[in-house]
Amino acid sequence: MKKYFLIILFTALIAFIIAPKVMNIIQGPAEIPSIFSAKLSIEQASLKSENTGKPMLVLVTADWCPPCQALKKGALMDSKVTQWVKDNMIPVYLEDSTHSDQIRMLPVNSFPTTLIIKDGKILGQFTGNTSATNFLNRIKALSSRS
Repeated sequence: MKKYFLIILFTALIAFIIAPKVMNIIQGPAEIPSIFSAKLSIEQASLKSENTGKPMLVLVTADWCPPCQALKKGALMDSKVTQWVKDNMIPVYLEDSTHSDQIRMLPVNSFPTTLIIKDGKILGQFTGNTSATNFLNRIKALSSRS
């Protein structure tokens, strides 16, 4: 009886670990949020940041990453977040499969990572998915550092 319980427990644990990845594959990656529609490179955004005085918001993400997809479908679609970013920041979108060289130059250890950069200096960063309110509060606080 104990043997069957362990098999069921092990199977449930494996399903719990694999299910988000399988769902992500079935659903496909989330669309790139509209705030990144300019498709600026780090270099282009850096020049624009220098000219405007606005910090860069750099999102480092991966299509295979469930928390990345949740962030793109959640906080980054919120109207308060998108409006504040449009008004106050220069957004840059770095996807692991297409921007790996640029990502390797940044202190990124996990996905998603959000960095706030100004004048070539990282003002701060945070990882993972979060609510729109929390995301907005974090980027506001980090972008006010100088």
